[in-house]
Amino acid sequence: MNESINHSESSEQFFRQFSRSDRKIFGYILALVLDVAAAEDIYQETCVILWKEFPQYDPERSFLNWAYGIAFNQIRKYRRKYQNQRLIFSDALVTDLAKDVSSLVEEQSQRQLALTQCLQSLSEQERELLDSYYGDQQTAATVAAQRNCSVHAIYKTIKKLRRALYDCVSRRLSSEASS
Repeated sequence: MNESINHSESSEQFFRQFSRSDRKIFGYILALVLDVAAAEDIYQETCVILWKEFPQYDPERSFLNWAYGIAFNQIRKYRRKYQNQRLIFSDALVTDLAKDVSSLVEEQSQRQLALTQCLQSLSEQERELLDSYYGDQQTAATVAAQRNCSVHAIYKTIKKLRRALYDCVSRRLSSEASS
């Protein structure tokens, strides 16, 4: 009975960690293999290994870095298997790319978090406008008709909101870097 409780808790911990990182892991793999089908195969293998090896995972370490290490090993395995069938970069280049990609993914996630926080500071009406234009991919003319205003006013408002969000994200990122 106690074993099933521990397994249940371990499963929950794994899925909490994994759900925060799954897209980053896939992006990391895709950036290194540049082939969507191969990246999907490697990602699936990586997920299986992450699940199987999770009991040995040290929670003091970054889950994402641990997952990147496993993904990198799967990429190397894939490269060895298919090295004669495709144009493959050298191991040294792939290692350098892996370091660059992991730092870019981390920077991107910090930027995404800052953007999310900045969006929350906008009014509901401003968020709805951005959501209509970018999220629903409506044209400025459609949004203008819905809001009973000119297309020019929509473009002007979107430009103002983009500038405000850019400034807000920049401030947040620079304050994080200085702290």
